[in-house]
Amino acid sequence: MKRAQVDGVTSQASTTLKKAGQRLTRHRVAVMSALRTSDRPLTAEEVAKISGVPLSTAYRNLAELCDAGVAVRVGGADRTDRFEIAESLTSHHHHHLVCTECGVVNDFDPSPQLERLITKELQSLLASEGFAESHHLFDVHGICGNCRTE
Repeated sequence: MKRAQVDGVTSQASTTLKKAGQRLTRHRVAVMSALRTSDRPLTAEEVAKISGVPLSTAYRNLAELCDAGVAVRVGGADRTDRFEIAESLTSHHHHHLVCTECGVVNDFDPSPQLERLITKELQSLLASEGFAESHHLFDVHGICGNCRTE
């Protein structure tokens, strides 16, 4: 891979993969590119279509990227996993809207006020439970606009 093709996230992913005993291959770059260009978590089928890699390769690489901490699984209401680049590589903190009809998962950015409220409530809960947070997810389940109009 040419040095000019390596951006910050790809460079961090390469380092993370090396720590996990894995390499940054062209298929992993293609899979990561598909994830990064989407505004929502993608299914393995969507990743394969966007990246041009075979479906079996997409599944294998997504599993390996998740194991290494480069990507994360996001559960949809339809029991189909979706995937996105880990927040630790993008510094883009967000939450999800999950449609219980079609299973689509969309990202949303909380307002600073909402994030402060979530953090405050979590800190109180964590302190009372003696629990140490590594990160948090806030998923809202409901029916998306497309399903509501059908």
